[in-house]
Amino acid sequence: MDGKDILIKTAMLFPDREILVSPEKRLTGKDVLDRAFRLANAFLDLGLKKGDRIGVLLTNSHQSVESFCGIMCAGMARVPLNMRNSAREHLYILNNSGASAVMVGPEYTKTIGSILSEAESLKYAVCVSGEPLKPMLSYEDLIAGASPREPDVSMGDDDIFRLSYTSGTTGVPKGVVQHNRAAMTSFHNVLIDGLDIKKDDVVALTSPVTHASGAMILPHFIRGAKVVILPGFDAKQLLQTVEKERVTTLYLVPTTIVMLLNDPDLKKYDLSSVKSIRYGASPIAPDVLKQAIETFGNVFLQGYGLTEGSMPLTLLTKEDHMMDGSEKKLKRLASVGREVTVAKVRIMGDDGQLLPPGEIGEIVAQSDQVMREYWNNPEATAEAFQGGWLHTRDMGYMDEDGYVFLVDRKGDMIVTGGFNVYPKEVEDVLYMHPAVLEAAVFGVPDAKWGETVKAAVALKKGMTATEDEIIEFSKKHLAGYKKPTSVDFIDALPKNDNGKILRKDLKAPYWQGRERQIS
Repeated sequence: MDGKDILIKTAMLFPDREILVSPEKRLTGKDVLDRAFRLANAFLDLGLKKGDRIGVLLTNSHQSVESFCGIMCAGMARVPLNMRNSAREHLYILNNSGASAVMVGPEYTKTIGSILSEAESLKYAVCVSGEPLKPMLSYEDLIAGASPREPDVSMGDDDIFRLSYTSGTTGVPKGVVQHNRAAMTSFHNVLIDGLDIKKDDVVALTSPVTHASGAMILPHFIRGAKVVILPGFDAKQLLQTVEKERVTTLYLVPTTIVMLLNDPDLKKYDLSSVKSIRYGASPIAPDVLKQAIETFGNVFLQGYGLTEGSMPLTLLTKEDHMMDGSEKKLKRLASVGREVTVAKVRIMGDDGQLLPPGEIGEIVAQSDQVMREYWNNPEATAEAFQGGWLHTRDMGYMDEDGYVFLVDRKGDMIVTGGFNVYPKEVEDVLYMHPAVLEAAVFGVPDAKWGETVKAAVALKKGMTATEDEIIEFSKKHLAGYKKPTSVDFIDALPKNDNGKILRKDLKAPYWQGRERQIS
């Protein structure tokens, strides 16, 4: 089974039902299949073949979903490009992946155009809308001139479905190979555990479908549910869309939940249709989650995964989000839930032994949905799979009932005066302060302690706080060595395309000129 089979079944079951909506276009099951097949055949007619890699640099649109589907139907591998990357970073990924073609949105034609002559394997660049720069091809011309017949291509378990690149926090980005079996396992995990998707459901996607939120597309299509695609997160546009399209499901990250909760017009819209809010990408502060449940009701569920492991590996269900349970159940709100049906998740110590409940170690996983390897990087692959488990580099612990508690990234831990400080614990306290909108905590060099704790804080509109006030507030809730010793106030914290706060970007200036990011 592959993604093409899922699209064919979708079109057979729901030929005239709207399943894809963007601000510019509304498409039925039959329409989506037609345009996906046309794109697949256009690539094959150009001489590209099964297994070729296709770079994708697109903001959310109906074309980005069509590209997702068309590349898949051609038996080719999608290579998502991060919209925040520079031209040189795009060039590295295109060359490292050996991409044969790249699909480009109109916002990025000049960026990609500037590196085309240096892209060693690239044969074609396709402009998805607007007037293409020479020698780029027009997406709509390709679609119009290609056959709508089913491409004579199918994907086996070991064929590459997607080649995604890590953010490069430990050097140059690494290519994560997700084979077709992993993609289909992730698809089934979403259907089995992730969401109880019905035909009348409507999911709104604001984070890039070229990345994590793309995992929501096929599970909704196969149920005849509607995917509403928005170009990015804009609170007003999202709220208007929820009301107009009667959206039942939102796919958000903690930072966008915070933005919605603090939007002054939130209560002006009819949000009664929303029955599920799926969140992930990073842990949510318990105080923020409590406020969100009070505002939206018991509609939340959280999925945990990573580029190397896909989504979801664990799930915190709606039943787990109850605010009126025992102390034990309330504590689970700080977890990322329990392993999904087709995954094993455990905690491992530095000695390679699995740890008992309550002990902090590295979160490791086994599942058919985890990556096969790092692209052309056997050394990194061997390191990632030591002992037969995928090593996530996330630190955490598991309670006696199997709930996994994420402590922090392995590389983000701060060691100050010989004591370990996990940034998330400090950030959770900062989010309790009434003036704090967003917060990130990281280590900075200190002559006496090696490292000391620094906080970067964005305040809510119209509210004020001083550095001393934030530090004193932290002292009331944390051990002395864990409290921030300094605070930077900034207008907005840097984030990646998925809305995840980029701690490393805040930390980097303080460590310039040093060989290591720890002291």
